[in-house]
Amino acid sequence: MTEYKVLPSGNQWRVEKGNGSVVSNHRKKAPAVSSAKSQAGSGDVVIIRRSDGTIQDRHEY
Repeated sequence: MTEYKVLPSGNQWRVEKGNGSVVSNHRKKAPAVSSAKSQAGSGDVVIIRRSDGTIQDRHEY
């Protein structure tokens, strides 16, 4: 199981794997969420955070 996180990063949004490695950076949140969801496979989890860092949503695949 891999965990993908969509996180605010300054004035951008970052997609990270659970080990902290950066998968991608985006100017807007929606493309970051799409990127994380497309990376996730069976058994993976996508955690989406708000701009203040709190968890907004969690998807399990």
